[in-house]
Amino acid sequence: MSRSFANYITACSEAVKDSNIPKIFRSWTAISAIAGALGRRAWYDFGAFQVRPNLYIVLIAGPGRGKSLSLILPIDKIFNTLTSEPGIADHSGNLNLVTYGIEDRPLYLIRDRITPEKLSRVMVNCERQDLALSKMNNEFKESSITLVTSEFGTLVNRADQYLQMFLTGLWDSPDEYTYRTKNQGDDLLKGPCLNWLACATPEQFVTHLPENARSQGLLSRIIPVLYDGDRGKQSLWYGKPSYGKLDALREDLAKISKMTGEFRFHDSIRDKADTEVAEGIPPTPNNPNLSEYLERRVVQFVKTAMCISAAKSDEKIITAEDWAEAKELMFETEKKMPEALAHFGVGKAGRLAVDMQEFLEYITTTQSRFGIPLSKFRQEALRKVSTPNEVEQMVKAMEDSGLISIEGGVVIPNVKKKKKDNKKKDPPVRVG
Repeated sequence: MSRSFANYITACSEAVKDSNIPKIFRSWTAISAIAGALGRRAWYDFGAFQVRPNLYIVLIAGPGRGKSLSLILPIDKIFNTLTSEPGIADHSGNLNLVTYGIEDRPLYLIRDRITPEKLSRVMVNCERQDLALSKMNNEFKESSITLVTSEFGTLVNRADQYLQMFLTGLWDSPDEYTYRTKNQGDDLLKGPCLNWLACATPEQFVTHLPENARSQGLLSRIIPVLYDGDRGKQSLWYGKPSYGKLDALREDLAKISKMTGEFRFHDSIRDKADTEVAEGIPPTPNNPNLSEYLERRVVQFVKTAMCISAAKSDEKIITAEDWAEAKELMFETEKKMPEALAHFGVGKAGRLAVDMQEFLEYITTTQSRFGIPLSKFRQEALRKVSTPNEVEQMVKAMEDSGLISIEGGVVIPNVKKKKKDNKKKDPPVRVG
């Protein structure tokens, strides 16, 4: 099937290049859309087991860094236009499905807050059988769906063990999965494949993750994508993709959704890739916060490479270029993972300190200020603690740990302080 674009990921990214969305978010949201479009009908065979391209991606950044904005093009304007309501027999009500020839296999999308019980019921209603694949794999069934969570805390609750177990169990896309509901008995999901894309602030991510997310395996299945750059500049016009380009992107994603079968590495790089995998795909992160992630790191690389391959071709062959691009993106993402997980598992005092640091950086960034008065900082802290005595303890602890500096009654975030100190150290520039 011919494509409108040589690289779907690049085309999605370039369509919103004039916006405030960081490039790394543009890449991962496009990849998530591809993973959701492929669903369970595409796989990579490791021999002892198969993996599907579904991914659990969490975009992490402070306010105003383009997290939610990054969802608009690939999810709202493209993916969502190729969906239908789970459980209905006739999908022709969405004319796009007819136009792009996928009325017999629409995409499924669910948004934001949902309980494990409701998600289980929705996925039961998504169940369908692929007759062509059933000839190769007896009774091939799938229940593929993409879950998009614009606010991490509306879905994930620190104390909700049922959701954690459900998300953990579905990442592997088993042939069957039984979920025991509280009131409606057991739900038997046949061929479940959950693709998840979420947005979170750094504080939301570590606060809402269940305390045992490490030991129970959920954390090892998530790709945390942290962007800690400056807040984007506001404007009255950011540019927009033409309707023709949107139609072409929808058509290409529809074609991607028709891909079925096994992905494989090109013969020319299989041995080289196998050697890299045996060596841990160097450079391998050695941060202790990533010990759980390392358990499934190879699979995450392969899943990403499958999506990158599907972005360019229907051949289901991971080329040397695809593998190199997957590694480059994963290496870039891994550099920030320790920072994203640095405060995971901290106590109440630590979470409050992170919250106050985020508040301080938000105020100084949005109002173009170097710091804020100590009195205002104390007022905000007083709203978050149980007793007034905790305020001074928090301020001192944050100062002692280097999260903030206090100069002349002004509280300065450590990032601002470092930038100021670096400017002082810069040597004078001579002209002529």
